[in-house]
Amino acid sequence: MIVRKLFDIVNITNIYKFLKFEYIFMAFFESGKRGEISELHEALNSKNFEDKKIALKKVIAQMTLGKDLSPLFQSVLKCLEYNELDIKKLVYLYIINYSRSKPDDAIMTISSFRKDAANKTNPIIRALAVRTMSSLRVPKLN
Repeated sequence: MIVRKLFDIVNITNIYKFLKFEYIFMAFFESGKRGEISELHEALNSKNFEDKKIALKKVIAQMTLGKDLSPLFQSVLKCLEYNELDIKKLVYLYIINYSRSKPDDAIMTISSFRKDAANKTNPIIRALAVRTMSSLRVPKLN
């Protein structure tokens, strides 16, 4: 009887955790009447830094789920102007993933990589730039 009650408590706790996760997950990907890509495009082109950061996190999350977000390539590249490490990591991850589908746009990012590779203040940004340049799979570069 005691074991049964403990089992019920554990099941209720697991169900609660699952529902809480599902609620957070759905709230993260919640979209209104407009398309997700257009909302992300607007957020990435926003002047607010935090909006861009949140939009980049959403882009990477949806990218890992397998959604095609290659139409956002130019909007994501505009975020490279910030010298923030979190932003650079997300943008570089996006570029590595979509460099095969947009090779011409990926070639345009090389000047940004060279600038970041010459960054004297932050060695992590330098390392990320070099790693991303070496991870680009573009036939014109090889």
